[in-house]
Amino acid sequence: MKSRKYRDEEEQKMQKIGNGISKAEEVNLMADVSDCLDKYRVFGVEDLRNATNGFDDGCVIQGSVYRGCIDGEWYAIKKMKWNAYEELKILQKVNHGNLVRLEGFCIDPVESNCYLVYEHVENGSLHSWLHENKNNKKPEKLSWKTRLRIAIDIANGLQYIHEHTRPRVVHKDINSKNILLDSNMRAKIANFGLTKSGCNAITTQIVGAKGYICPEYIENGVVSTKMDVFSFGVVLLELVSGRAPVDDQGGLLWAEGGGVLEGTGKGGKLRGWMAEGLVGDETIMSSWESVVSVVAVAVACVNRDPTKRPSMVEIVYALSKSDDLFFDFSEDEFSPRQVIAR
Repeated sequence: MKSRKYRDEEEQKMQKIGNGISKAEEVNLMADVSDCLDKYRVFGVEDLRNATNGFDDGCVIQGSVYRGCIDGEWYAIKKMKWNAYEELKILQKVNHGNLVRLEGFCIDPVESNCYLVYEHVENGSLHSWLHENKNNKKPEKLSWKTRLRIAIDIANGLQYIHEHTRPRVVHKDINSKNILLDSNMRAKIANFGLTKSGCNAITTQIVGAKGYICPEYIENGVVSTKMDVFSFGVVLLELVSGRAPVDDQGGLLWAEGGGVLEGTGKGGKLRGWMAEGLVGDETIMSSWESVVSVVAVAVACVNRDPTKRPSMVEIVYALSKSDDLFFDFSEDEFSPRQVIAR
């Protein structure tokens, strides 16, 4: 029979903090993130509440991510129930200019919440620039060289997590909503909530954005770097066509895009398929080969057979061969970023 002292200790361990988690659970949560304490800033929950006006809907960027200002700095604050350890573990392993940077975190034991605090990326998601129709206005126009630069940035970020982390990291949720654009329209990959460390795994839980998910993942639950390659191919097709990954009739962009370069009259088909924002772009005629090249890369990425898809190293190399990469961007306050494939 348990002693009174033992029972008291057990009751104390399981004492609830308000309506939140138990003290024992809180200790476990802090143990989970102990490795992060010297790497990231630990924010106070009141600071986050004040920064977001009490997590007001008016501060929502997307989903459960809020925009907030702390000490004069703007941040993107991701609110989540306690399931952030895996995401934190991944983010500790990566450091690259084309990945959104984690600035710190916060644990709220009372509400059983965890908050990840990221750098604020000023120009929002690529999806909003390509598709959103706000106040009856058409989406912003992006020039071909800007679209190509965005593609290269995404490719560089994916190459980094695929080739320079051990074990390799698979993002698992590459889509235009998870590509953010900074003040210079440089792209950063965001949202590592579904990220998997390790390749060639099998899962029965299929998650991800519709229209971006590769066939082998849907059919067999296969997780590998080639699923990110497939999703990246869909984003490339979005950049060229300006079309959504799934149309109003349920048609898939990747299935349609695969036929653009087939048969006769390829040039005419491609011109008719390109985004409205690219029509009349002065750089298109002088960069037509680069457009064709990017579409060819995209088509290779969305091959139904994952063994026939290129690696991100090969993709970065193929995209870097476009003459547009060697344009002088200095007048736009851009500097050409050298891309070297191994």
